[in-house]
Amino acid sequence: MSVFDRMLNTQALMFIYVVTGIIMAKTKILKHEGRSSFINLLLDITLPCMILNSFNVEISINELISAVKIMIISSVVIFISWLMAKVLWRKKSVNRRAVLDFSTMFSNAGNAGMPIVASVFGSEGVFYASFYLLPVRILIWTAGISLFVDEQDFRKKLIMLLKTPSVTVVFLGIALMFMPFELPRVLSTAIKNIGDMTGPLSMMIIGAALGESDLRSAFEKDAFILTAVRLVILPVVFMELLRLAGVEAILWEVTVVLIAMPAAANTEIFAEMYGKDYLFAARCVVVSTIISLVSVPVLTLLF
Repeated sequence: MSVFDRMLNTQALMFIYVVTGIIMAKTKILKHEGRSSFINLLLDITLPCMILNSFNVEISINELISAVKIMIISSVVIFISWLMAKVLWRKKSVNRRAVLDFSTMFSNAGNAGMPIVASVFGSEGVFYASFYLLPVRILIWTAGISLFVDEQDFRKKLIMLLKTPSVTVVFLGIALMFMPFELPRVLSTAIKNIGDMTGPLSMMIIGAALGESDLRSAFEKDAFILTAVRLVILPVVFMELLRLAGVEAILWEVTVVLIAMPAAANTEIFAEMYGKDYLFAARCVVVSTIISLVSVPVLTLLF
């Protein structure tokens, strides 16, 4: 089965999960105040388990070298995206520019990207995606959050990075790879099964957010321009650059899929928390999420 076929099947599944989330929100099965508990379950339990399971394998020195490569690629992607954002959005208002800059630099690679990578590329893809996301998470809580907050708040927030389970579990996973023993089968099975919940759960959460949104107000010009940059221009540009650089197929394919994810879900959270244009941020997340259900499989036709 080709990457396109696997991605199409995966996105079809994700679409079903999203629709389920929309129905849950519309019927009040999942209320707004309850969604935060689901988000915490995703970020603190299921996603870390999925990441940890990807490290519960024997790996070679070459795979470790590739992991370092993808971390370097990740850092370069964010830096180039930052430069593009400064050019593209320089004439926008300060409040809106923070949203546009952040959304250009960071996709929803963790919440939406990891489950898709797991479905399409398996545990090998999750392994490399975990390393790709290390610089992303560090830069979100440093360069990213600095777009929204003043210097004093910025320093206070750095400590939160070390408390993020999805970051700390990577170091735990690395340690696990070098241990002279394997996890008991019942424990490794439990970790895998809990991690397998990440895909359906993350998409239902996104669907619930869409179900609470007024989709008619979401469609505005800047949100569509940002979506075109986020879902088409950036992934195509980096796909060609990585191909020309001779990067291994698995590395650039995982990278491009993660880049091609919609605007990061916490864009709206940061914007609202720090007094920026959070309504516009929500529109960017909604529009890019809906369109990504189609754009990501189409993009893989270029693989």
